[in-house]
Amino acid sequence: MFRTVLMAAGLLASCALPAVACGPSADELKLSLIGDWQVSNGFGTLSMNGHIMPLPSGNSTTAKIVPTELGIAITGGAAPGTYEAQFIEDARFVMDAPSRTILEQGAAWFGEAPEILTDEELTIVAGCREGQMLPQIHVSGTFKDPEGPVKFDVYLFVLSETNMYGIMSGDLLSMGGTAKRVTRWSR
Repeated sequence: MFRTVLMAAGLLASCALPAVACGPSADELKLSLIGDWQVSNGFGTLSMNGHIMPLPSGNSTTAKIVPTELGIAITGGAAPGTYEAQFIEDARFVMDAPSRTILEQGAAWFGEAPEILTDEELTIVAGCREGQMLPQIHVSGTFKDPEGPVKFDVYLFVLSETNMYGIMSGDLLSMGGTAKRVTRWSR
């Protein structure tokens, strides 16, 4: 836990601006998030046929957040197309780390120590008071991949106007599996 908290502190320290500090509304954040983003897709898991196995870090890419009539949308990134982004105001999502066995397998197989922060660790390091949460964004859609259609969800915690952290999940519809990866967005 201590190593993870130090890693989270490093993640927030790399932000050019101070952490969002758990308070701004969606309206206050929309304009500050518009622009180009670097997307780094990290360690993940693949669940298929009742088995879970680790996935190595994925490719890095770029994405853009653009204004829309309804708020903001994300274009580019791992999912080709433009997808409306929704701020989560009422229901909150949580991020849990995979089991210790999966983390150890990932480290052994890929030579990388997975760095996964939970939502609780993020809110503690950001200095959220009890009952407060970091602003959260949800994006979903379906796109065509060479292996077939993928129905995806991206859940992001807004740490600052220059840094977001979360998880992407994709249901591989033709293969019957689900892939999940840690994702970091920065600029």
